[in-house]
Amino acid sequence: MSVAALLVFCLAVPALAFDFRGAETVTVADVEVIDDDLYAGANVIIIEGTVDGDFWAAANTIAVGGVVSGSTMAAGRMVAVHGDIGHAVRAVGETISISGNVEGDLMAGCAALDTATSARIGGDLLLGAGNARIDGLVEGDIRGRGGSVSIGGEVRGDIELEVETLTIESTADIQGSLVYTSENKADIQSGAKVAGVTTHKLPEKERDGAESSAFAFLSDVKWKFIGFLMALLTGLVVILLAPRWLASVAEAVRSRPGPSAGWGALILFVTPIAAIVTCITIIGIPLGLMVLALWGMAIYLAQIPVGLFVGKLIVGRSRDVEGKGIMVAALALGLVLIKLLRLVPYLGFFIGVVVVLFGLGAVVAAERRRRIEARSSS
Repeated sequence: MSVAALLVFCLAVPALAFDFRGAETVTVADVEVIDDDLYAGANVIIIEGTVDGDFWAAANTIAVGGVVSGSTMAAGRMVAVHGDIGHAVRAVGETISISGNVEGDLMAGCAALDTATSARIGGDLLLGAGNARIDGLVEGDIRGRGGSVSIGGEVRGDIELEVETLTIESTADIQGSLVYTSENKADIQSGAKVAGVTTHKLPEKERDGAESSAFAFLSDVKWKFIGFLMALLTGLVVILLAPRWLASVAEAVRSRPGPSAGWGALILFVTPIAAIVTCITIIGIPLGLMVLALWGMAIYLAQIPVGLFVGKLIVGRSRDVEGKGIMVAALALGLVLIKLLRLVPYLGFFIGVVVVLFGLGAVVAAERRRRIEARSSS
């Protein structure tokens, strides 16, 4: 995986210009201007200055209060945008809050989404959220799925949602049509404006009702269990062949979370772009396809060190996780917990992204640390 990462950088650097920053806290001060795309990984990322390009971030907390002339792609527990974004925002996280200006689309996958009255979304709002409160201006359409959705702002396009509950507040001004699919009738408060047609659709009933739903759930669990066994078998092979290497990568997830997330974001997002650029020439097609294949393998293998790290948190508090047998047990526990969390609606996708980011980046972080220690010892 580290070889693949180095290959990616060799391909990406000539074709793409970017600034990478990884630390416990990454800050772009209000007087700072970054003339390239910015890739950042940290525990906390704060952008108060200007990024004259795209902004890619992975962190626990991401706050964008400055100017990003391009698009923003963010994965974090909390993502807050109160600055100006020149193009789209694509974010996954536990909580996403928008109070600034987004010129393009907003794509949000989260447990909770909040767009304040000061927020402006110049394009469409595409959401998948547990709870969503939309009080700002949306110049395009609103589409997606949610648990409890409340709309109190101005929407100049149409709304098409699949929800559990929908509230159209008295301050809402919907200039298009409202189409929603729900078991419950929407609460359209007095004073709310809906210029188009309001259509309430009931969810389609499965042929066998609850039995069919139960069968679908069990089928999903079955495939998750098969995936768990495949991942455990792969991890077992890695433990048998390179236990110390795997342990060092898992330790990097704990000791270097910021750099791990940053390198993971860089590998996850830059690799396909670099591979596609390479494939533009006929000579580069084999190399580009090889990189894409390695990239896919790396994404799958990313769950192994993260699973071991999670398992070590469970079994390693009272004893050292050194022996291969204990490592296998820790890996099994960690993979089970990850698979169960990925079954949680709305949260599952976020968990998957986090696992991939930290798993990919920890390989590079561990290798860099090994080389630094080797140089210092010599």
